[in-house]
Amino acid sequence: MRTGELGLAAKVRFARSAVFAQISGLPSTIRAHLTSGPGAAVLTEREPPDTALTRQVLELAKASYPDPLLGHCLRTWLWAELLAAGTKPDEELLYVACLLHDIALTDDYRPPESVACFAVHGGEVARTTLTSLGAQPSYAEEVAHAIALHMNVRVPADQGLEAHLLHAGAHLDVAGTRAADLPRRAIREVVSKYPRDGFPTCFATLMRRESKERPNSRAAVLWRLGMRLPLHHNPLDR
Repeated sequence: MRTGELGLAAKVRFARSAVFAQISGLPSTIRAHLTSGPGAAVLTEREPPDTALTRQVLELAKASYPDPLLGHCLRTWLWAELLAAGTKPDEELLYVACLLHDIALTDDYRPPESVACFAVHGGEVARTTLTSLGAQPSYAEEVAHAIALHMNVRVPADQGLEAHLLHAGAHLDVAGTRAADLPRRAIREVVSKYPRDGFPTCFATLMRRESKERPNSRAAVLWRLGMRLPLHHNPLDR
């Protein structure tokens, strides 16, 4: 994924995959609306990894994101942590990627209209930022890779466990994907810690802008396919 720009054939393939994913995910979404989810609640009283890098990235995020988008990034991290049960991601890398995954939607780091994809641009912003903060180039590359991929319909774990979990957490927070995999009590705890107030409207505004400015991007295809519906009817808000 060099630029993130989709040609006609790629847009058709991407749209077909997105529609198939929406249809195949309907039973899970309905279950999330109607049930309390599986098993006992997973405790969400956890703190992010405390390193010099995570502190610096959090300060950057707080200074750059509007409140609804900052909350989305922090919830994305907690959803990713909850969905990571049974796996062992790099906790710092996952946290950093979650915090920075929408950085290119902010006024400070928004790309010009000539850039094809905000997610690819956001990955590059993350790469240069992390390198400037002293991260190893290979680490910055992994974060950039995860961020660039997060607008895909699917990100298998073999493309990177942290990329897979970032994608899962972000899509859960936006569209409710895999909400049925989590206990309702755990969902309430996350949403209580980082409320979703204003997020659907904020994100819809940003995606509408992306669709207009970058019509050949994944975001534009997803918006035209009706992203606003799951965004405004997310089972997380039940």
